[in-house]
Amino acid sequence: RRNAAETRSSGAEIEAERRFSRVTVTGGYLFADSTITEFPSDPTLVGRMVPQVPRHQFTLQARYSRGRWLASGQFRASSSQFDDDLNQFRLEPYGQLDVFVLRSIGERLRVFAAVENVFNSRYSVGKTPIRTVSSPALMRVGIRWN
Repeated sequence: RRNAAETRSSGAEIEAERRFSRVTVTGGYLFADSTITEFPSDPTLVGRMVPQVPRHQFTLQARYSRGRWLASGQFRASSSQFDDDLNQFRLEPYGQLDVFVLRSIGERLRVFAAVENVFNSRYSVGKTPIRTVSSPALMRVGIRWN
């Protein structure tokens, strides 16, 4: 990979949050149009998408809090993108759900559990040229002491 002389990134981002008694829901969308505009050592790259920059990204998060309990879920999604400057190795769109639960015990002690990639989505994170896939579902539990 080589550094481009110039790229152009334009877009828009919007985020909204709504609170209902104990539940907070947040959603966001990002549009990014990121292209190579100047590349003297290889003019064939001009006009191509910048690698690893999807045009569309979405997030949705919900948080619930009641007493000593806190629970949250987050869904992230991305449109396709390319892994290389020639835009030959397309990384497919993906969606991933993560969940988290925490329980306070006393003033300083908290126990938690989290699952990342709940549905075990296996999407490409690299293809130059060998396919590398995302992490499988991951569960972690722990104790926090403040």
